[in-house]
Parts: sequence; structure tokens; C-alpha cells
Amino acid sequence: MSLIAYEPAASGTEALPSPYFDFAQAVAMRRMALNLSDQPAYLLAPEIILLLDNIADLRRRMLFDFLWNTGARINEALAVTPKDIVLDAVKPFVVLRTLKQRNQTAGRRGRPGKDTPVKRTVPLLDPGFARRLRDHLATFTRYITKPVWEISDDTARNWLKDALGNAQRNGMHFSIESITPHTFRHSFAMHLLYNRVHPKILQSFMGHRDYKSTEIYTRVFALDVAGQLGVRFEMPPEQAMQLLSPNR
Repeated sequence: MSLIAYEPAASGTEALPSPYFDFAQAVAMRRMALNLSDQPAYLLAPEIILLLDNIADLRRRMLFDFLWNTGARINEALAVTPKDIVLDAVKPFVVLRTLKQRNQTAGRRGRPGKDTPVKRTVPLLDPGFARRLRDHLATFTRYITKPVWEISDDTARNWLKDALGNAQRNGMHFSIESITPHTFRHSFAMHLLYNRVHPKILQSFMGHRDYKSTEIYTRVFALDVAGQLGVRFEMPPEQAMQLLSPNR
């Protein structure tokens, strides 16, 4: 993937539904962020949409659409069953489970053991995605307790590799060098912050026990704020002389 090669034209982003999302500003911020040593690489919404559009197989597309809309880790997504997805509520949501290696010893009263699956609830914020997911479950799933995607992690990565290859053949070149299933998780986090979701809420959605794990995303916005302060490091020499003159 070439670096900073794919930048959709501004005219193609004017209809983005979010009142807060400024694509040109987001691209500029990402260019700065990519120079931070430990900043996660992420895609922006228009890039994700076009990548998904290059996946013809509906089962494959829904997997990556799910990652994009939930911020799930790939192992969490592959463990999801229809029973974990609640679409008939006023606010649809999904329950994600991940096996965390905890410091507590197993069996300690009131505390889960180190191999206890940790659950978190993530709301499905986009009504369009909730409808697509409902249709997908009705079409492709038969048992509510079996995984929606009964595939391995390697298979998911191969699906993504195929999608990226198809996108490249269609003339698309993305602005980060490596795109993996985890890229969708980083992109989900940044998309919520661009839409002014509070970092503490993001922490809950991401399943971060330590807020420091969430701060890696918020640091990008420090670059933006600093640029808006209007700090200057120069002035006309005449003005400097006037300020330093003893006869002021």
C-alpha cells in the first residue's frame, strides 16, 4: 500500500451525515499522527466505505462491517453468536466477549479468574447497519448459539487480503501501509472521537480497563487543538525594538 496515496476528492464528502466530520481536517490530522511512533494506524470513514464496497461476498462484507461498527477485536467478532446480538430493543446492541488475562487468581471471591471471559455491551449506533445485520442473520444463520462466522482468524485475514487486492485493482491506494482486521478497531475509535463521543464512553465501548489505552487515540486531537491556538514565533523587528526600548 502506498503512503498517503488515496485521498478522495472533497466533493465526494460533502454529504457525510455527521455534522462534526470535516474530512479535509481529518486527513491533515492523520498525516501528523502517522509520524507518532506508537499511534495506531487508522482509516477514515470514506475509505472504509469504499473498501467495504469492494467486497462482493455478503458474509465477508458483513464481518468487516461488523468490526467497523462495533470496534470488536477479530477474536471477539468470531465468537459472536446471534444470541449476543439484540436488534429488537429501542437501542440495538451487541455483547462482546474476550478472554482477558487478569492478574487476579482464579476463584478469588467477588473477582473473576484470569481465564474468565469479560463481557461488554456496545450499542449499534447506525440504524442502517442494524438493518443490514438483521437481514444477514435471517439469511445466513440457523442456530442462535453458534458463531455467526464459523471461520478462523487466518481466514478472516485472507478475506481482507482479497478485498484489498480487489480495491487495488480498482485503482484504490490507501494512506496507511498495513491494513489488518485490527485497523477497523482503531478506525472505529477515531470515528467516534471525530463525532465528539466522550473518551470515557469510548473507553467503555473499547473494553479498555486502563484509560491510558484510550488516550492513544485522543492524542491525535491534541495536534489539532495546538494548530488552532494561533501561536506565532515572529514579529516585525521594528515592533521588537519598540518593545525593548528603554524610553517606552
